[in-house]
Amino acid sequence: MMHDDMTLVREFAARQSEPAVAEPAFATLVERHIGLVHSAALRQVGDAHLAEEITQAVFIILARKAASLGTKTILSAWLY
Repeated sequence: MMHDDMTLVREFAARQSEPAVAEPAFATLVERHIGLVHSAALRQVGDAHLAEEITQAVFIILARKAASLGTKTILSAWLY
């Protein structure tokens, strides 16, 4: 079943203590948005290695802030 982004964010945030549930939800979000985040970072910094580090940092921040994101958040905009 295909879930929208915020459903996956809420699932990840609510079930972090259950890695078997939380990790697939987060992995799906990363798969969907890694290209957007990396390309935006690369355009800003012009360095592929630094863009990779920024991409990783963005998803770490998402993991930390997942529980605080509102239900009407447009995840792709938030990530950008």
